[in-house]
Amino acid sequence: MSRAHVSQLIGVAGFALVLAVVASAFAARLSGRRAWLGLVALAAVAVARTPVHGIPLAGYPRGMLGDLSITTLLMLAASLAAALTGRSILDERSRAALSGWAVAAGLVLYPQTLGLTYFDPYELGFRPRALLLLGAALVVFWWWRRRGAALILAGGVAAFHLRVLESGNLWDYLLDPVLVAWAVCVSVARSAGGRMGAALRAVRARLRAG
Repeated sequence: MSRAHVSQLIGVAGFALVLAVVASAFAARLSGRRAWLGLVALAAVAVARTPVHGIPLAGYPRGMLGDLSITTLLMLAASLAAALTGRSILDERSRAALSGWAVAAGLVLYPQTLGLTYFDPYELGFRPRALLLLGAALVVFWWWRRRGAALILAGGVAAFHLRVLESGNLWDYLLDPVLVAWAVCVSVARSAGGRMGAALRAVRARLRAG
């Protein structure tokens, strides 16, 4: 099997995973039974692989957004596994670490794409020694208290060394617009939730004092 064929399979499988995760999340609101969630996830994957005009349904969002990164695929797989088994692979600390990292990396990578700077950090992905050192440092730093995040990031780097995608750029294995958009939403929600919680605590304190 050629690398291009493997890359195509991974690309389609990524958006099939997205559909399976979303479908299982909605199904969980109706019933938390593992067998039910598994059937819904399998049905979602089957729908995503259904050809429409000769192209799998999952191929259409892939054509618009490009391939998902290995990091995103691993996070989706972890989310689906948690829904089906009831065992969380990524705890809250790991998700927070990954979302924070994705926001920071997106701020570095995407301004040039939007024409906001002449510096092109994407080129660093072709000669990724500095990025690999940074990734190794993050894996070591996260290992003890954010092991899930460390394993996800290490998986992306390992996939780059194996060249499972057609791309030879490390960025494509670690980051994509969907992941950055998710990370921004998570960060905004967490910040808003923290402020709301602080405001509620302040109101309660005043009521008790009064």
